[in-house]
Amino acid sequence: MPKKKQPLSMESLALQAVGQFVTAVGRNMISPLVDIARQDSLRGMALLQSSLGRLSELLYASVPWYLYDQMATQVLTAIAALIQETKQTYVNFETMTTFINQMNIVVNLTEVAIHPHLRNIDFSLWPKIMRHVLYKNLYRMTGLERLNLGSGSGGWKTSDIEKSVDCGVSSMKNLTSLCLCFDCTDHILSVVGQNCSKLQCLDVTASRSVTDRSVSILINCTELRELHLYRTSVTVEGYAVLLKGLPRLEDLGRCDEFGFILEHLRSTEGNIGPFGLKIFQSRDVTTSHLNLLIEMCPRVSHVSIYHDERISDLTVLSALDDLCELKLLSCDFFTDRVKQLLEVKGCGLTWLHLEHVEEIDLNALMYISQYCPNLKKLTFYNCEFLEHTSLSLKKLSVQPLRYLERITCVAECALLHLEFLLSNCHNIRFIQLGSSTGIGDVTMAKVLSQNPMKYLEELKILYSDNLSMQTVHLLMTRCENLRVLSELESWQGISEEELTHFRRELKQNNIDLDIRPTLSYTSN
Repeated sequence: MPKKKQPLSMESLALQAVGQFVTAVGRNMISPLVDIARQDSLRGMALLQSSLGRLSELLYASVPWYLYDQMATQVLTAIAALIQETKQTYVNFETMTTFINQMNIVVNLTEVAIHPHLRNIDFSLWPKIMRHVLYKNLYRMTGLERLNLGSGSGGWKTSDIEKSVDCGVSSMKNLTSLCLCFDCTDHILSVVGQNCSKLQCLDVTASRSVTDRSVSILINCTELRELHLYRTSVTVEGYAVLLKGLPRLEDLGRCDEFGFILEHLRSTEGNIGPFGLKIFQSRDVTTSHLNLLIEMCPRVSHVSIYHDERISDLTVLSALDDLCELKLLSCDFFTDRVKQLLEVKGCGLTWLHLEHVEEIDLNALMYISQYCPNLKKLTFYNCEFLEHTSLSLKKLSVQPLRYLERITCVAECALLHLEFLLSNCHNIRFIQLGSSTGIGDVTMAKVLSQNPMKYLEELKILYSDNLSMQTVHLLMTRCENLRVLSELESWQGISEEELTHFRRELKQNNIDLDIRPTLSYTSN
C-alpha cells in the first residue's frame, strides 16, 4: 500500500501562507484602487506602485534570505491563481474599464515577488500576462545566478524583448546560466559577454538573429560549459572558432553541422585538439565524421546520432573510452551492428535510447540485458518489435536489468517483450508505456507475481483496452513506494464511477498517490 500523506513542514506551511497573505492583500486592494483609478488613473497607478513596494519590503524583511527563491515561487503561484480567479469573476453588466482596472491590479501584484537577492527564476513557468511584468522589472533582479526566459515572445516581438533583457542582464554580474530561445540577438549577447564573466550555460536555440558577429563576444565567456546554438545563424566557421576558443566547453547541444566543423578545423588547423567536449548530438554525420570525433573529442561520454547509409558501421563508436549514454535513431539492431557495439561498450552504458530502431525481438532484448548490465535508463520509442523468434540465448549468465530504474516503451510490441522487460527490473522506479503496447490485467498480474516492484514510484500507461481496477488494486497492494499512477482515464476497463470512487477513497484514507492525468512524453 502506498504511504500516507505526511504533514508539510512548518517551513513549507509558512511559505504557502505567505502566498495566501499576498493574494488576500491583493483582493483587499482591488475595490478602493479601482474607485480611485476611475476618478484619476495616474493617482491610482501611483498608489498601486507604492502599495506594492511596501508589501514587497514587508515580505523580504520577514523571510530569511535563503528562502527568497522558494518564497517568490509560492507568491507567483498564488498570484497566477488570483489572476485566473479574477478573470472568472467578470460579469456582462460590469463595465470593461472596471474589469481592466481589476486585472491591472492583480497582474501588477507580480512585482511583489521581485527582489535584487533572488538567485533563480524561470519565466516559462508563469502565464504570459505575468511574464510581461517580469520582463519589465528584469533590471531589478541584479542578484540572479540562473535566468530562464524560455521562448520569449516566440520570435514575434524580439525588439521589445531585447530592450528589457539588455537592461536587466547588464547588471547581473553573478549570472551563470541564461536561456532565451527565439528572441536572442547579437546585441543581447554583446551585453552578456561584457557583463556576465561567470556564465557557464547559454541556450539561445532558434534565435535566428544570433550570427557569427556574436562569436568574438562569446569567446570572452571563458567559463562556458554548455552552449546551445541550434537553429541560429551561426555558421560552420563560427562554430569552429567557438570550439577552439572555449577551453571548458563540454556540450554544444544539438549541432547537425558538427562533422563539418571538425572537417573545417582539420583542413585549416591541421592536428588541432583534443577538445574537451563530452556531449555529442547530431542528425547529419558520416563514418568519417565519427572517426574525426573519436580522434578530436576523445572524452565524449554522451552520443546521440541519426543513422543513415553514410554510416557504414556503428561499431566505430566503441573507440570512445568514456561512452556511457547512447541514443540511436533510425537503424536496424542486427544489420547495422548495434548488437556488436553493445557487446563491446555495453558494460559502461548507464543510458540507452533506441528510437525508430528495427529488428528488435526477444533475442535483442536479452542481448541488451546481458551486454548492458549497468543500465539505469532504457527507452524504446517507435521501434519495430518482432514477435516470432527462435531464442539463441537459452541461459542468461547475468541477472538482467538488475540496476534499471527508468524504462519507457512507446512502441507496438508483443506481451512476451513486456513480460521480459518488466519481470526482471526489480529496482525500477519509473515506468511509462505507450498506447500501443497492448498490456492488460493478465500481463500485469503475471509481471507483479515475479517482480513486486517495491521501489516503483511512478507508473504511466497512456492507454489500454484491457486494464481495469484489478490492476490498480494489485499495484496498491504490491508497490509500497508508488507516488504517481496517471492516465487512468485512458484505461478502458475503468468506468468513470469506479474512478470517482477511487479518488474519494484515496482522499478519505489520506493516501499519498497522485492520479492526475499528464499525457506528456519526452524522447530524451
